[in-house]
Amino acid sequence: MDHGVVEIAELVLKYVQALVWPGVTVGCVWVLRHQLTEALKRMSRVETPAGSIEFAAAARDVLDEAEELTGVPSESAEPASGDARHGHEGESASIVNPRRFREARHMADASPIGAIVSAWNELERVSWALIGRHPELMPEPVHRGMTPRWLDWRNMFQALGVSPDGLSLYGRLRDLRNRAVHGRLSDDVGPAAARDFVESCLLLARELEQLAP
Repeated sequence: MDHGVVEIAELVLKYVQALVWPGVTVGCVWVLRHQLTEALKRMSRVETPAGSIEFAAAARDVLDEAEELTGVPSESAEPASGDARHGHEGESASIVNPRRFREARHMADASPIGAIVSAWNELERVSWALIGRHPELMPEPVHRGMTPRWLDWRNMFQALGVSPDGLSLYGRLRDLRNRAVHGRLSDDVGPAAARDFVESCLLLARELEQLAP
């Protein structure tokens, strides 16, 4: 039996004893005040992980959107081992590096947040590689080294011909990444949701790659 459950059971027994002997109730509560606080904390962590369910549903919804946008199931997003892109010549010609997405996917069990950050970073790298081929599309602040705002990304992507659905997908992935990293979801992101996020980033990266000259 879980050690925490045993401790709570022992507390319940002591409370029952306190009810049997009312005279010692106040003394028991005082003596057990620290144990009671810790037990309540443990009990609160047993609540339904609503944040985890919500994030997983959002990640799955985004993956469905990515598959609909690209017309490619997520398991087919990465080329087969015999594809030329996996050769040295293919890797250098492509702005998408499948190995980095594979690494992010494999990281999901040990570190879901790490997998999300890695996949997002790779998607951003692909975006920069694409925009870098069209420096005339960069606003002046970005030329000077400032980090692009979301509005800057939208304008640059629109100028490149990214579809409204592609822009929507990029924005939703960005929001999910921010919720996972900057929100209070470090304990609420599961491996399956992280893998869905990685697959969505890979699908979108492949879609962006189609715009490369």
